[in-house]
Amino acid sequence: MYGRLGDEDLEIMDLLDTDACEPETLNLQRDYSGVIITGSPFGFHGEDKSPEHQRVERRVRALAKRLIDQDFPTLGICFGLQALSLASGGKLVDGFGEDLQAPRISLTDDGHRDPLTAHAGPVFYSYTGHSQAVGLLPKGASILATGDFCHVQMLRWGKNVYGTQFHPEITRKGMHIRINTYGDTYYPADQKAAVIARCDSADVLSANQLITRFVERYQRTA
Repeated sequence: MYGRLGDEDLEIMDLLDTDACEPETLNLQRDYSGVIITGSPFGFHGEDKSPEHQRVERRVRALAKRLIDQDFPTLGICFGLQALSLASGGKLVDGFGEDLQAPRISLTDDGHRDPLTAHAGPVFYSYTGHSQAVGLLPKGASILATGDFCHVQMLRWGKNVYGTQFHPEITRKGMHIRINTYGDTYYPADQKAAVIARCDSADVLSANQLITRFVERYQRTA
């Protein structure tokens, strides 16, 4: 819906797939208009990681570094933001995770000036759900949006690489799917009704439209 992309406009690269090409082999400039790194059930914390987890982490770090180095149009979402941050010298910290909710997000001065975010604010709401957050600001990154609890909500590297800790792709309907899929990860089961009510009360349209603006800005025409 948001982004106005059909299946024919997308190429999905499954970082879990052992047969998928490695990020280093992608011809970004020739074959792609931009890259979206989505959220993931995996995280970057912890020591006991399965081979599948390690494969995803290795690949996404390599891809993130290459995207930043080339200033290639990118939108990293949640896990994607964290991958971009780690690839450029940032650090993740505990203690600033957010459960399933739609916190208030405020644009910074840089956010007000950025063509992707200027129309979203000055304040908007978007769904979140994460256990870690960016603590040490990555090299070369500017903060575009902050939150009252989790400070780093959106970053930009160079002119074309963006990352959000929040989930601009999740609509109200999408949040219901997420609650039913991941709910017990973020809250006790007996709080489900309250979480749904809290999420349903939020207007996340401005955040959803970030996806559309990203696509409109970077999609190449045939």
